[in-house]
Amino acid sequence: MLDISFELNGRKVSPNNISDALEAAMLTSVKESITQSVGSIRCTEHGERPKIKAKGRNIDSLSLEVTGCCDAFIEQVKKKIA
Repeated sequence: MLDISFELNGRKVSPNNISDALEAAMLTSVKESITQSVGSIRCTEHGERPKIKAKGRNIDSLSLEVTGCCDAFIEQVKKKIA
């Protein structure tokens, strides 16, 4: 399973437990989009999946951080989600 996490204004959040329905829908949409782009991708050398963190001061300023087992794999994932 793809590891996608969210951090808003320094706090970890989940689309499932945000009280604002619009923000929850936006985070769910981001998660679904990322999953569609790289949900099945694995490193061909190590067999690992990427970890993706969407973080920002608020929903409008999210940036994605990708971590993985090797630099080549991280770059491959970044190209897919760009």
